[in-house]
Amino acid sequence: MSRAAELLQAHAEVTKLARLLGREPDELSYLQRLAPADLRALRDSVTETLYDANGSALGRLAAASRLLPAGLTATIGQRAFGPLLSARLAGLLDTDKAVDVAGKLPPQFLADVAVELDPRRASDLIAAIAPALIGQVTAELVAQREWVTMGRFVGHLSDDAVVAALATMDDEAILQTAFMIEDKAQLSRLFAKLPKGRSAGIIAVAADEGLWLEALDLLNHLHKRQRKEMVLAALALDER
Repeated sequence: MSRAAELLQAHAEVTKLARLLGREPDELSYLQRLAPADLRALRDSVTETLYDANGSALGRLAAASRLLPAGLTATIGQRAFGPLLSARLAGLLDTDKAVDVAGKLPPQFLADVAVELDPRRASDLIAAIAPALIGQVTAELVAQREWVTMGRFVGHLSDDAVVAALATMDDEAILQTAFMIEDKAQLSRLFAKLPKGRSAGIIAVAADEGLWLEALDLLNHLHKRQRKEMVLAALALDER
């Protein structure tokens, strides 16, 4: 990996860590001198610490939730637990029960839960949620500009869910999410689902919004054919 690519990934990792800690990225900018792998390990360690806290109490709550109807569990989750506690419980419920509960919650609340959720702990649940609902939740996350959250979920979505999510995303959302994606190997899969012509819009938004670093990082991880489409789109821009 080139030094430039390392710096781009370090910047993305610091942004993700800041989101996890509820800080502004600038407050943690001094960490960008570290290797991306070390920053990823730090973020994973912080996540484990947050999720392992009060594990036994959460286990008891999850066990109790299994005995309640999905509609009642959804109501309790929304009105009493809130997004943070609901996110902690999501990975502890049986997948079928969790999918049933999710289907009874509004997309806005599910988006708030997604912000707090570690998708690795609920991968089966995420993969089982209906693509239409994934699209609705994605629309809410786009409205909140939750690029970090969206980037963390891509690798856990089915192909149909990816298509549904992309249908709700504008060009900036796609570029920003691509920069924050957890597994860069997923980028070619993501871009393979885009309709023809979206490359031009993504490059145009990079020019209009000053997102060339994000665009360069994207180019580093696309397949040759996809990279060529992006380069041709850039060459088609006016001189400015």
